Amino acid sequence: MIRIKLKKFDLTIFELDNNFNYHNHSMCWINWFIKNIDQQQSENLIKNMNQTIIHRGPDDQGFFCQSNTTITIGQGQVRLSIIDLSDAWFQPMFYNKDVWCFSQKHNPKILEEIGEKSIRIVFNGEIYNFQEIKWDLINKWYNFSSNSDTEVILASYLEYGADCINYFNGMRAFAIYDPNKQELFCSRDRLGKKPFYYYCDGDQFIFSSELKGILEHKELKINIKENIDSEALDFYFTMWYIPAPWTIYKNVKKLEARHSLQLKVESWKLKVEKHCYYDIPEYTPTYDKQHLIEEGKKLLEETVKIRMFTSDVPVGAFLSWWLDSSSVVAEMRKRVDKENLNTFSIWFEWKYDESNYIHIVEKAFWTNHHHEYFREKDFKRMIDDISFYYDEPFADYSNFPTRFVSELAKKYVTVSLSWDGGDEIFGGYMMHQVGAQMTIIRKLPRLLRQLLYYIIPKTANNLSLLSKIKEAFRVSLLPPEQFYANIWWSTLYKPEIYKKWTEDKFKELLEATHGNFTQAMIDFDLFYNTLADNFLVKTDRASMAQPLEIRSPFLDIRWIDRGRKTPTKWKVNWRKTKILMREIIKDIVPQEIIHRSKQGFEPPIKDWILQKEYKEEIELWLDMLTKNNILSSERKYFYQHQVFKNNNSVFNVYKVKLFLLIKWYKQWVQ
Repeated sequence: MIRIKLKKFDLTIFELDNNFNYHNHSMCWINWFIKNIDQQQSENLIKNMNQTIIHRGPDDQGFFCQSNTTITIGQGQVRLSIIDLSDAWFQPMFYNKDVWCFSQKHNPKILEEIGEKSIRIVFNGEIYNFQEIKWDLINKWYNFSSNSDTEVILASYLEYGADCINYFNGMRAFAIYDPNKQELFCSRDRLGKKPFYYYCDGDQFIFSSELKGILEHKELKINIKENIDSEALDFYFTMWYIPAPWTIYKNVKKLEARHSLQLKVESWKLKVEKHCYYDIPEYTPTYDKQHLIEEGKKLLEETVKIRMFTSDVPVGAFLSWWLDSSSVVAEMRKRVDKENLNTFSIWFEWKYDESNYIHIVEKAFWTNHHHEYFREKDFKRMIDDISFYYDEPFADYSNFPTRFVSELAKKYVTVSLSWDGGDEIFGGYMMHQVGAQMTIIRKLPRLLRQLLYYIIPKTANNLSLLSKIKEAFRVSLLPPEQFYANIWWSTLYKPEIYKKWTEDKFKELLEATHGNFTQAMIDFDLFYNTLADNFLVKTDRASMAQPLEIRSPFLDIRWIDRGRKTPTKWKVNWRKTKILMREIIKDIVPQEIIHRSKQGFEPPIKDWILQKEYKEEIELWLDMLTKNNILSSERKYFYQHQVFKNNNSVFNVYKVKLFLLIKWYKQWVQ
């Protein structure tokens, strides 16, 4: 969240979050700046910023610029219309308790009369529980002239101030300017479903939902090689992505999930202050299994239903062969006929073709299913522009098929339900199993673990079962918070910044779980590792390139709370994942899917990238990036003496990371 206090300045920002409304909705993607330029310059600049992200919202766009003798504020947004196409939805939206909401398109005369005295917002997202909040505010004598969640946010801010965010359940990013308090207040949702980039140098503050919006301020010369952050690159090569607050550029930051940001003026300089508004809840399990199952069934129904029926445009679903996706589609199918439920999937040819599982689910639910094969020609079509949408390095190559299935879905719907968050809530990853296994190992006497570590022979193959067992005993001797920072340290490149970051985060999670190592492993993915700046970025950029809105029932805040009540032993053990989830959905999902073991998703894209034509490019650019001081000599040595000399799956991933970094560099820096 971002909050700004200005004594003589007028500001407005935007917020993006997982919050949803029942009757009125549009996805708005925001650009915003405050700087010392004239009115005409500011209007041209905010229009240019809007154009850089017009792919996210081609249905409408708005901007508002205000100048005085000291400073200029520009706000802009582009809109993907989902619900209610009336002018009451136009942003920036203003609100006054006496006359309610208004904008440049909706009651412009009122804007001219009292706009300077009214709070205003630029908002993107959905507040799912806004109707409940609205009734509470009506009882406090607030009035409303629209049926939108945006107006409810503004009224909530007037009533509760910065604490209003604690009432919202959804996906959101917004900025509110209060001229009476001379304050700018911004916020990002608890799980970080949508992005928030910002730049502040003391004299100007700029933010956008994508980096490319900020880059429109060309006089700042942000995207030059000298400004590339070496710490961000260390994260990228270690984690596949760059976690908040880092970005690929030294002077641009990401607002972290569940964080606020306050911007205020001190000694005529803009200063950013952040704080976390949502502490990770304590792990307080309850051991009434049947009660948890019944609660889970009810919550699945509610979270799917609310995401289905809050749209005036067609809603479909991504359909895979896994538990999460199948359970979402099963709930949707209860409420609509086959003709009104479009589902989408993509397949890969040859050994990657698992369409037989899709046929099982498709036949069971009898949806209006659409599927296509993702082929090498589709991959090559996307290679040159993928970095335009992912405008900082991002190495998860499943972004290619994610974009492809989004293209398919957009032909039929504007909203699609997905299953993001299911693994993080229910304990569905292999590393969660590792956490359960490590919990068992740590119960052995320390002396025995030391002995077993030393007597197990070291093998040449680091991926062999014997090597993995030896490695497990080694890391079991370390403090638990150092697990992620040190596992496979002798084989993989683990920079110090990564070690410190993971140790700090894991220590925080161990405290919240009262030392439960397995639950801390699950929470590390939920709050830090796999969602906010990783999988949710992949889904966001791939879908909004069409544009297509993605909604995931498992990202509802109520699932997080439910997860804190579920004992770890009913989530994952040393050999099974998603134990309780299988119980929750056993009556609505085919048994073949229920009993299918978890497998990694390995599309053939890695094989395509490692073909000769790209391999030569990778080796050539390694030298070039080192000469330009983008990559350190240590990194180059790692590639030349380990990565290029090995052809196993671990080191091939590093080749892919370098390849996608090269594509990004050629798009945005060179």
